[in-house]
Amino acid sequence: MRHLKTTKKLNRTRSHRRALLMNLANSLFHHEAIKPTNSKAMELRKVADRLITLAKRKDDHAMRLAFGFLRDKNVVKKLFADIGERYAEVNGGYTRVLKLGFRQGDKAPMALVELTQRKEETK
Repeated sequence: MRHLKTTKKLNRTRSHRRALLMNLANSLFHHEAIKPTNSKAMELRKVADRLITLAKRKDDHAMRLAFGFLRDKNVVKKLFADIGERYAEVNGGYTRVLKLGFRQGDKAPMALVELTQRKEETK
């Protein structure tokens, strides 16, 4: 029985699931919006919100914890310098999940995960 087990398994082993969430979080913080499936998006939201909360602390221990999960120096720098600053006054609700419909090939339900205070790209 899975009492009090809050994470979804996503048909993957623990190490594969951790690597998947790491890659999704890296992409989210790099591009600030990505399009995974619904179930991956819901799990990514939990991970991303925890990492942004770490970034708001701005100490060395929080940075090491974030690097231990993300494993990318450039993304961690962006997370702590840029994204953490944007959400300094906000308590929760850092990401938004919008349902997009179904993927063309296999009809998998898709979603858009984006940061709520996303920087608009200048052309």
